[in-house]
Amino acid sequence: MKVSEGVAIGALVALVLAEVVAFGASDVAVAAVFGALQAALLLGLLAFCGWARKQPGGVISIWPGLMFLAVLVAAAWSLTSFGPGGAHPIWAYVGPHGGSITLDRSSLLLNLLRLVGLACLFLAAQIIGASESRRRVMIWWLLLSLGAYAALAIIDHVSLRAGRRLVATLLSPNSAATLMGVGVVFGATFFSQALQRAGGSLRLERLGLDASLSLGLTAVFGVALAMTASRGGIFATVVGLAILLTWQVIAQGRKARTIAIIGGAAALLVVVGVAMRSAELTAARLENLETDVAVRQTIFTTHWEAFKTSPWFGFGLGSFPVVNQLFTNTDNLRVLFDVRATHNLYLQWLEEGGIVGSVFMLAWLLVTLWRVGAEAVKPGTIGALARATIAATVVVLLHGLSDFAVQVPALQAVFAVGLGAMTATAPLRRRGAKPSTPWSTIAFAGVTLLVSVLVATPLVAARFGGDLSVMPTASAEVLASSIEAGLARKAADPAAQTRLEALSQREVAMRPGSGAAWLRKAAVDFQRGDVDAANLALAHSLSVAPLQTSLFMSRARLAYENWPALTPDVRQQVMYQVRAEYGRRGERPLTILANSLQNPSGRMGLAFLIVAERNTRALAKLQPTQ
Repeated sequence: MKVSEGVAIGALVALVLAEVVAFGASDVAVAAVFGALQAALLLGLLAFCGWARKQPGGVISIWPGLMFLAVLVAAAWSLTSFGPGGAHPIWAYVGPHGGSITLDRSSLLLNLLRLVGLACLFLAAQIIGASESRRRVMIWWLLLSLGAYAALAIIDHVSLRAGRRLVATLLSPNSAATLMGVGVVFGATFFSQALQRAGGSLRLERLGLDASLSLGLTAVFGVALAMTASRGGIFATVVGLAILLTWQVIAQGRKARTIAIIGGAAALLVVVGVAMRSAELTAARLENLETDVAVRQTIFTTHWEAFKTSPWFGFGLGSFPVVNQLFTNTDNLRVLFDVRATHNLYLQWLEEGGIVGSVFMLAWLLVTLWRVGAEAVKPGTIGALARATIAATVVVLLHGLSDFAVQVPALQAVFAVGLGAMTATAPLRRRGAKPSTPWSTIAFAGVTLLVSVLVATPLVAARFGGDLSVMPTASAEVLASSIEAGLARKAADPAAQTRLEALSQREVAMRPGSGAAWLRKAAVDFQRGDVDAANLALAHSLSVAPLQTSLFMSRARLAYENWPALTPDVRQQVMYQVRAEYGRRGERPLTILANSLQNPSGRMGLAFLIVAERNTRALAKLQPTQ
């Protein structure tokens, strides 16, 4: 390969690996930065690599592009009020006019930008994968780098986190399980192909270095998968591996049947032999399967009911946290208070993107997999890698039925690279035809990079203590950081208070379904001395997120420090959550809060409520014995 080809492949692999290492790019600022880097990668590829600009036009098929455009339009439609039910009623809190279907415009826009960044990564992988040699090298390098990552994760888990499930840097064992399962599938594919080239012989002198490496990688990924103790991840990987090996047997012929069986058995024995300790953990988790099913059922039931309230266009991409708090009540609080996703990929897409968005996303996936399937019938390693891609897609989609996994931005990047590389085709150029510069792709990458930088800059500045909230592209997270910093300073001059009021107005205008946004506005209004506006904002915070546990301490402190100024209705709403928290966490946290209050009326009011709840529960325990 040319030096520029190796550099391009190395840059793409390094970008994906960095995203995985950076805690899966789960932080909104980190995800925004990587979105800009993905666009920069595509733009740099087209700007500095002549071979990338000379690719035939058929490399990037029009149908996946059209389906992706339809997905973007369907998802962005939630920014409007043009739906069967019109704008969501929560927008009435902001004003009588305007409004959107979504509850959180800021999160929706950030997620749309993330999708566009993934599209840039997808296109870059397509351009690189147009050459079969580059495609093989890219997948192999990516597998090697992720294998090294998995090995370090195992060492870290055994040496520092013994007794816990392997999480690596992905913040969730289920997310790690999806990544390791995909690694198992591709490692087994390379090993199967190496054995085929060796004529089906397992003699060491006939096996090359690639066979040893691929077998080792399969074992490493398998051990890491076992250490995650993810029941859904292990099951999905077994199914995906079975599909791959069966397909390999059919594609390679009779002799390959022995190869696939022996190779799969060898990898399985290595996994079982090394991961006996994890097998005990997995078995223990299987004993708790009934309890976990009940938990999942509560999540699914609640969010299915939420989906039915806005079925066509959903609540907007990224709106899960807001919707979750909106539908939390005393019956499901113990389950929903700390969940990050529905633990069902399809239900979450229906809830956030609605039926329309989900249908277009499904259409895009089917069109993409159809092109991968066309590559899967080819002989050799290219066909095997396409078959592995389909098997890995089965792992991802099957695991998505019951766990939080592919919602992590880093795993979406891995998915985009794999599908992009395998959907690239290089049709023969007609004799005499000159390649045309892909100006449309260059313009797409350039615009995406510009917008991504404008959005990421204030987010990054906020993470390092800066304040660029004046920028029109500042997201709600940036405004929230600026407001909280201003409240902490307790500035008394009118100019500073007016600025905070303007920022809080902008934030609630972006996401009126956020209890935290309304709470910040209430704090600003109390600091300004506008009691009526503060009561209204605090009431809205309690209405949209009545039992949000992450807000409890700050919201209860604000309420009880201003207890004499609260209206009776707001007091009742505050006491409703205090009672719920008493039942969930007990008396001690509330006692600590009461003792730390400066307002005597608030301290006395919370103390009386604690005593009343204590007596009520004591009487409830005595009644059955009488």
